[in-house]
Order: sequence, then C-alpha cells, then structure tokens
Amino acid sequence: MNKGFSKKQIARVARMYKCNQDASRALGITIRSFSRLCRKYEIESPFARRQRQRCQVAKSTNL
Repeated sequence: MNKGFSKKQIARVARMYKCNQDASRALGITIRSFSRLCRKYEIESPFARRQRQRCQVAKSTNL
C-alpha cells in the first residue's frame, strides 16, 4: 500500500492538488490508498480541506 512514500511527499501532493483523485493519480495509487495514507500520517487531504472550508463559510454566514 505504501510503495515507499514519505510523509513529506504525501503532504506536498495533498497541498498541490484540488481533489483526492488528482493527488492519487500523481502518486500512481488508488484514491482509497491516498486517503488511508493521509489518515495514517495525519495530513489534511484535499477533500478534508474542502469540507473544512465549507464548514467555516457556513458558520461565518450564520453569525
């Protein structure tokens, strides 16, 4: 599953790409494997980042 990817590599790809699918393609692994690696290394995936941003916007508009 790991294929020798370091935490640094996973974090960089997670920051660079807008969605998990693009990030996983860049690494040559499945989306599921990319998501698992993000959870393993406690890295915010592009999907999680988008969800967090949506939540923050929703909270700010409800004030």
